[in-house]
Amino acid sequence: MPKLLTIQSISIFFYFLFGTYVMAQTAIGSGSYTTTYPGADSAGRNGFPSGSPQLSKNAIGKPVPTNDWWSKLVKENHADNLFNYPLTMKTTNNGLIVTYVPSGVIGDNSAIEVGLVGLNVSNATASDYSDWTISMNWNDGVHEFDATSGIGMPFLYFEKNSGSVAKVKVNSGTVSISNELLIIDNASSGADFVVYAPSGSTWSVSGNNYTSTLNGKNYWSIAMLPQSTSNVANTAQEFKKYAYVFPSNTTTSWNYNPTTSMMTTDFSVTPDVKEGENTNVLMGLLPHQWSNLASSSPTPSEKSYQSIRGELKMLDGNSFSVARLFGGVLPTLPYLANYSTGFDPTKLDQKIAVIENAALPSWTDSYNEGQMMNRMIQTARIADQTGDTEALNKMFATIKERLEDWLSYQSGEVTFLFYYNNTWTSLLGYPSGHGQDNNINDHHFHWGYFIHAAAFLEQFEPGWADQWGDMINLLIRDAASTERNDSLFPFLRNFSPYAGHSWANGFASFPQGNDQESTSESMQFATSLIHWGSITNNDTIRDLGIYIYTTEQAALEEYWFDMYNRVFGAGQQYKLVSRVWGNSYDNGTFWTADIAASYGIELYPIHGGSLYLGHNQTYATELWGEMAANTGILSNQENANLWHDTYWKFLSLTDAESAIELYDSYPDRNLKFGISDAQTYHWLHSMNALGPVDALITSNHPLAVAFTNDSGTTTYVAHNYSNNSISVIFSDGYVLDAPASRLTTSRDVEISGTLASDFYQAYNGGSVNLVFTSQNTNISKVEFYNGTTLIESDSSAPFQAQPTNLGLGVHGMYAKVYVGSEFVISNSISIQVGEQVPFSAVHVIPGTIEAGHFDKYEAGAGQNISYFDTSQYNEGDARLDEYVDTGSDSGEGITVGWITAGEWLEYSVDVQNPGTYSIAIRYSSGNPNGGGPMYFELDGKSISNSISFPTTGDWDEWATKTVTDIPITGGEQILRIAINNGEFNLGRMTFTQTGDLGFDPPVADAGPNVSTVSSNTSVTLDGSGTYEPTGKTITYTWSQVYGPTALDFTITSSVTTDVSNLVIGVYKCLLTVSDGNYSSNDEVKIIVSESGNSNPSITINSPSDGASFTEGTTIDITTLASDLDGSVTKVEFYQGNTKIGEDTSNPFTFSWANAAVGTYQLTAKATDDTGGTTTSQAIEITVYEVVSCVITDNVASQGSFSVGYETTFETEGANVIISIELLDTDKSGVVAYLWRETPYQESQMNHVEGTKFSKTVGGLSAGQTISYAVKFAYAGGLAVTKYMSYVVGDNCSGSNSDTTAPTNFTASIGTVSARSVELLLQAEDASGSVVYGVTYGQEQKSFTGSSGVQTSLVLSRLSPETNYTFLVTAKDISQNQASNNPISLQATTTTETNTACSGTESEAIQGSFSSGYTYSFVTSGTSVIITFELLDTDKSGVIAYLWREAPFTEISMSGSGNTFSTTVSGFTTGETISYACKFAFAGGMAVTKYFSYQVGDVCALSFDALDDINGLRIYPNPAKEVVYVTTANGTLDKLELYLLSGKKLKDYNPNLDYIQVDDLSSGLYLLKVYKGDKHEFLKLIID
Repeated sequence: MPKLLTIQSISIFFYFLFGTYVMAQTAIGSGSYTTTYPGADSAGRNGFPSGSPQLSKNAIGKPVPTNDWWSKLVKENHADNLFNYPLTMKTTNNGLIVTYVPSGVIGDNSAIEVGLVGLNVSNATASDYSDWTISMNWNDGVHEFDATSGIGMPFLYFEKNSGSVAKVKVNSGTVSISNELLIIDNASSGADFVVYAPSGSTWSVSGNNYTSTLNGKNYWSIAMLPQSTSNVANTAQEFKKYAYVFPSNTTTSWNYNPTTSMMTTDFSVTPDVKEGENTNVLMGLLPHQWSNLASSSPTPSEKSYQSIRGELKMLDGNSFSVARLFGGVLPTLPYLANYSTGFDPTKLDQKIAVIENAALPSWTDSYNEGQMMNRMIQTARIADQTGDTEALNKMFATIKERLEDWLSYQSGEVTFLFYYNNTWTSLLGYPSGHGQDNNINDHHFHWGYFIHAAAFLEQFEPGWADQWGDMINLLIRDAASTERNDSLFPFLRNFSPYAGHSWANGFASFPQGNDQESTSESMQFATSLIHWGSITNNDTIRDLGIYIYTTEQAALEEYWFDMYNRVFGAGQQYKLVSRVWGNSYDNGTFWTADIAASYGIELYPIHGGSLYLGHNQTYATELWGEMAANTGILSNQENANLWHDTYWKFLSLTDAESAIELYDSYPDRNLKFGISDAQTYHWLHSMNALGPVDALITSNHPLAVAFTNDSGTTTYVAHNYSNNSISVIFSDGYVLDAPASRLTTSRDVEISGTLASDFYQAYNGGSVNLVFTSQNTNISKVEFYNGTTLIESDSSAPFQAQPTNLGLGVHGMYAKVYVGSEFVISNSISIQVGEQVPFSAVHVIPGTIEAGHFDKYEAGAGQNISYFDTSQYNEGDARLDEYVDTGSDSGEGITVGWITAGEWLEYSVDVQNPGTYSIAIRYSSGNPNGGGPMYFELDGKSISNSISFPTTGDWDEWATKTVTDIPITGGEQILRIAINNGEFNLGRMTFTQTGDLGFDPPVADAGPNVSTVSSNTSVTLDGSGTYEPTGKTITYTWSQVYGPTALDFTITSSVTTDVSNLVIGVYKCLLTVSDGNYSSNDEVKIIVSESGNSNPSITINSPSDGASFTEGTTIDITTLASDLDGSVTKVEFYQGNTKIGEDTSNPFTFSWANAAVGTYQLTAKATDDTGGTTTSQAIEITVYEVVSCVITDNVASQGSFSVGYETTFETEGANVIISIELLDTDKSGVVAYLWRETPYQESQMNHVEGTKFSKTVGGLSAGQTISYAVKFAYAGGLAVTKYMSYVVGDNCSGSNSDTTAPTNFTASIGTVSARSVELLLQAEDASGSVVYGVTYGQEQKSFTGSSGVQTSLVLSRLSPETNYTFLVTAKDISQNQASNNPISLQATTTTETNTACSGTESEAIQGSFSSGYTYSFVTSGTSVIITFELLDTDKSGVIAYLWREAPFTEISMSGSGNTFSTTVSGFTTGETISYACKFAFAGGMAVTKYFSYQVGDVCALSFDALDDINGLRIYPNPAKEVVYVTTANGTLDKLELYLLSGKKLKDYNPNLDYIQVDDLSSGLYLLKVYKGDKHEFLKLIID
């Protein structure tokens, strides 16, 4: 049984002068949550469901059952999406619609309505429920009606109160009466129905209404007959015996037998026999049930139904059982990757290092947080296996800190907490994501990540669960409580025990019914329960996880994968679906229709709980073939919806070698959010070593799996969380002894030891000495490796090796330790060859540092040397050979963007004036919360407080943040910027001295480098140049950093020291001086050679090898030149053998101008002060002729352009630079993405300035035709250009040659309202389009119309009753102006018609509206009907969501076209509410302003009240055909009818006492009534 939670409620009251603040915190162990809503965060997040649950009778007082197939009923007045298989239902005011819809939504299908005579109530409620039934209740105070439905049940069961008369309204089908039976043939989609009244009952008929007093009884039922029924009358009689056996309760129970690894589930119905001798109900078994029946279970033998879930087989009985083997899960794959060809453990270490220092972002939500924790957990588990304890501990600490933050609530916080909402009996996590809060969506997805993290923490910190475990158990109870009497949470909230799978949507809010998208994340939830239950010895939770895992696996194999070809219809194109709905399925996702995402969402995340994906090898192989055919996975397509790592890991379950080949072919891919490259690399090679999972072999331990490779070798794997060793017995008889707290395999070799080096740095061409030490005496040999290259082998202890002639780079080294033919891999070590050097020159302080000018590593990318970036690719357009995301900004220089927590950058600085400094930091932040913090370090010590940055409104808007009083000591040092959190871009930093330090630290000086000949046995190191502050005692410490041998120091603590044991090579030593409070370091090198002189070193820093330039571009050549034992006096620059220039001062640069078209080999020759010379390695550059084409257009393939765009294709050798400028002036916050047509690929373009963007496409050849489009995303939407073709190498003379201006330009005024004026514009141009411009006041608008076609431009956001002058111009896309520009127009806006009840507006709080929208609030009792209509004609695919302002919630609105409505209930008259509407459409979204409305207000629209007209009224209202307008006295002068937008529709004759309205569409209108110079508006509703 699960541990009962001990809940201590703590209420803290703070008394203030005018009120009381209450913080309700519930403490559970070391954790806690709040029962008081904490408020929204700064972004307006943190919601909870609106209203109150619609419950009655037995359901009252019990936890609210969300996330079920019928859960819309608890949130809305009526549910129109009830699908129980095989029936389709919806509730109405008059009862229950019963019909059959084979697939899709019910729509207006109302074949049969069952209810009571006179029943009319505004809502149906959930009155009772059990494991797979729901009882619905209607009660209008006189009549009470109940209906019960269950999954798989072809019967619906009804009851009523005494005195009410049963009613069946038949709107479709042929009816016949046979005694108490009402038979309805062909009611819907060929389905036949039978209504069973109690014996002796009779039916009365009136039109299509059938009524019965039920022979004095209060029960009856209806059944849908099987679709295969041929004799309806006979089948109706056969089914009659079930008609009076009602299900009073349904229960599911499960039992896991570890010995057999069998999960058995029992289903039971408690019958309530109303009459007759039969006691059995008729139950329909779904495919995942009837295909897995236990051997002792009754079997279905009655007729079958076809359903959206496949064949529904009928069982005459009240119970059955299913049984399914559990295949086992693992925390991760075992570390056997070393048996995989091509595996390099040092690469794995490098990939772990990318993540080990990463931080979890502070701007996140509960879903993204889980993904990033999982990324770190998967990596940390691998680090544990490789022996990288340091990396494991770092990641453990990061996860622990954040998870404990989530699990504890502090007063006043609004993020990283849990809030228990008592109204909806749900635990909500803030900040939430994907409707986890306001719609109770996806709790099993989100909490699964958190529970898995908790199991990880308990694994590596035993006892953690004693403090925090009860909070984790609370999360489990929220998503899947095992107790039906749980006072806080419903039974199995997310999991439907009869449907066999989870539902994700809290209130089943879509017309297709409830849904679930990511079965893989649902399976992860089950996996997390298995881990947590196992590690905490809670068998109840463990078995719950196994129950959900095995059951959901059976269901997804049927309904998402259709592995056995018995569920999907003939029209299903793919071998899987990505969304299962209540009555449909599809391959869409909630963010894209891209089929690549459809595959990925059913696989992600792949880890040790995902091995079920490989159980059916035939299906998995076929599915991969389809995935390869339908996506760009084989061509390494760049596509944000194509998750390469996830695809490869899935492929490895059947063909690991091919997966590794694909992985190796695409190292520079963009990693999906939440993906660990280390885990992918480890997974693929481990699967290659293991072979496919063997689903035929199970075990008596839930954390055990067997793998069998192609040669028939089986590897047995088990993880033992306990503190004692166990024996795992596999079903084939193999017994694996699993030591305590370990992951064990049948191939393990018990060897321990450590690989070490005398030094972990070396000079270029140098060496180190390796040794492997072990206490084991059975080692047969040790092989030492540098990457995949064997260094040497040693067969006797001490096991040693010396890698020599090490080139520049970071060398990963490890050892294979053999016992016979089996081996283990040692720990890996890294040897750095080469130095961290300045970007171009040491930065001088005081002065300015560009953020993008961080140090580099002379051997290549500086990751983990001069910087750390959490991704291994550069998102920007500068310094592309580095991982840091650097971009070029014309105003800010080289900037750093895409900054995330845990990153750092280092800069070599020379502080010429020690003192206190102010630092002016240029930054931008488009996050509304701003960004940071970051801080500065100097030589490893923090010198500043945390620095945060307020928002600048956009990522391209730059500002300055100045920090002061930063102490900076003198000398050459390393300045580090450390990032605690991102969400900002970093630009220039200007250091200005503002004062003295106030202290006098020492400054180390180790003296000049020392050169000696090899015959000398020792040299002297001299630190006497060290600055020693007066009156302080300074200590000296000498140490060796690297060298070919270990130096012997005569003394390490003196100012000078002699060192010996020298051989030819380069040594580096470090002098550290300290006064007890402050320390300083300096380095010195010892160069031992045959001659005593070391030649200089030189490399060309830029341009990079292979760079290209256009003719006429000046080529700036920079070098990095140094001399260990002297100085560089000159650098000469050569093109081939031709000298092109020289420089005699550091930093030794040369600018080569006017280089002709051609390919060149560039070298640089350095000369030192003794005449020694060195020539750099050559680089190749190419200078190309300028060839380009310009395309100007306004054609859009998506969205629209108000003016257009100008695109330039410029060829540079094998590259084409695509530059584009958006000419529209009405768009802000613009970013651009380049679209390649075939194969499709999207990549972000680099921002140049304004609305100009560029992107270089490489790897092309002359004559090749390329085709690209550009997507512009901007505030409120997007627009995509047409695809533009260009032939590489073509020169189109620069631009278009259109010089003819538009003709026949006319402009006039159209419809005028209170806040808008319509302009009617027309002109002709040979280009096919005309660009119109309008200026009025301070406003300017431009948009594009078709040539020769009158174009309507509605100018909104105007003031009522105001005269406007509009200056209108016309031009073409080539900027040719019409000869009669400008045309001047005048218009006066009309009187304001907006009220709090209704009106027309265009103001947006997010995005923008081109025309505007209407709004309407109508009170109906305690409910308010809220309607919004979008007037914009340039938006398609519109859906709408209602936003409540406080507390914020979002709910979907229903409607058609661009008009949407929602009824919100539970108000009191006079209460003020505030709502807005979010319109989402293809390419963007726009949100209206918030409207305040007082419930009950009817908003008489009177401006000049007609006091002298008594009794003025209109009726009926609402109306259908005719409306009467009457007065008690007087006559009217004029009647006008208006839309809410202010547009007048028609005039009526005021002398008539009625107006005809049968030609009007349903909706709200305004009738304007005139009397003299006064008028009044009356609201008119057309029904």
